[in-house]
Amino acid sequence: MITDLFSLRDQVVVLTGGSGLIGREVVKQLPQSGCQLVVGVRDTDRFKAQLATNSYPEDIARPVCLPLDVAAPESVKAFFRALWEKYGRLDALINNAWPRTADWQAKFEDVTPESLYKNLCDHAGGFFLCCQSAAEYMKGQRRGAIVNMGSIYGEVGPHFPIYEGTDMTCAGAYPLIKGGIHTFTKYLATYLAPWNIRVNCISPGGVADDTHQHTAFQRRYIAQTPLGRMGRPSDFVGPMLFFLAPASGYVTGARLQVDGGWTAW
Repeated sequence: MITDLFSLRDQVVVLTGGSGLIGREVVKQLPQSGCQLVVGVRDTDRFKAQLATNSYPEDIARPVCLPLDVAAPESVKAFFRALWEKYGRLDALINNAWPRTADWQAKFEDVTPESLYKNLCDHAGGFFLCCQSAAEYMKGQRRGAIVNMGSIYGEVGPHFPIYEGTDMTCAGAYPLIKGGIHTFTKYLATYLAPWNIRVNCISPGGVADDTHQHTAFQRRYIAQTPLGRMGRPSDFVGPMLFFLAPASGYVTGARLQVDGGWTAW
């Protein structure tokens, strides 16, 4: 029974943002649930080189990639059309892409309207467009599951002292985008329920990244986290599988905080 509850065997699952910290781990692990994982990425050559470093059991379908720019409406439509032509089904969508501008880390006072609108449209707008296209195919099947990736900063304000003395900050547009994604998840959950399409949200806490994070930031972040560590990419695959699998068949409109207790204080 437990195996069936968490099986995605023969399902076609779409993942956007497959090259980031969490996305790379999903690409490694989720296929072992039995699904055919289709990853939408802008740079397919880079992704294929990354994929070549992964190994999978012989009876597991290897992930495939198709070109996708979530910020471009025609690219989104073409991606889902190509997916449908290839597989004839679409069981799940994981909205995990994180498009952002080069000045993403600008201080709140220095954010230009052009940068703000670009980030809002590409990030929140990209989630919207992918849900819109995926839902049209899922409605015809009268089934489907969508998982949107939110953030603790879509729920609570940043603790800015953890960034002091570093060039890091929480971008001003980020909580605006992620808070909207949290609420949009509830909207879609009720709107798409008549077609048996479930929509849920995962709200990650900080994920350790030694390449881009200052040690002072990591130390302060950990001190503010009840479980005493930052997140690992593998921490998010289980919650994601739960929302996609039969185990959560009566769950929709939910937001799961996967943050080590950060928002529990």
